Amino acid sequence: MTDAARHLRDTLIGLYGEIERTRMQDMPIVNDALSVNAFGFEVCDSYRLGVLLTPWFMSLLLIPEDGRMLEGLNVGDKKSVALPAGQFQFIVGHEDGIGAYLSCSLFSPVFEFCDQETAEITAQAVLDQVLIAPQDNVPDADADMRAIWEGRVPAEPDKADFSENNQPERDMPSSLNRRELLRGLRRAPTGTDDSGKEVRS
Repeated sequence: MTDAARHLRDTLIGLYGEIERTRMQDMPIVNDALSVNAFGFEVCDSYRLGVLLTPWFMSLLLIPEDGRMLEGLNVGDKKSVALPAGQFQFIVGHEDGIGAYLSCSLFSPVFEFCDQETAEITAQAVLDQVLIAPQDNVPDADADMRAIWEGRVPAEPDKADFSENNQPERDMPSSLNRRELLRGLRRAPTGTDDSGKEVRS
């Protein structure tokens, strides 16, 4: 891990830990079994890409290397971004301490997870997965993703091995096959945004 990635992870953990103790105190969507952690945040095409885990959401984040990259966009605006695994839709957010960023909701709230270890395995697995380009023998990968964005279910189910070390899928919630991951990425945050502020869909 680079020093820059470590610094950003520490910043996010401190920032959202403070949000947990203030804005999110006594909120019913908080899973008390979980704590704040951050994964990744190395450079990916001019952004810092990572997964942020909190007791009330897990999201894929893109934090621009240059804050001017998101100029002209307002909080709540949507932006489609190409990652190695395909196209993903992000929502613009802003938080003092990190500035403007892009967020793609994975789980919100996070009651699927009964313990921190399972949530962290999942967060790292998601990050690994979005950094993997579709195989040449899966030409319809983007078509499947477009169908899910549009609310349609592609015809053929498939499972993905999310772990670098071929860790059995049973270590993660049963919903985390490839289709459910993509469906989760399609979901926009509801109720509160990543900062705990009220949002409307």
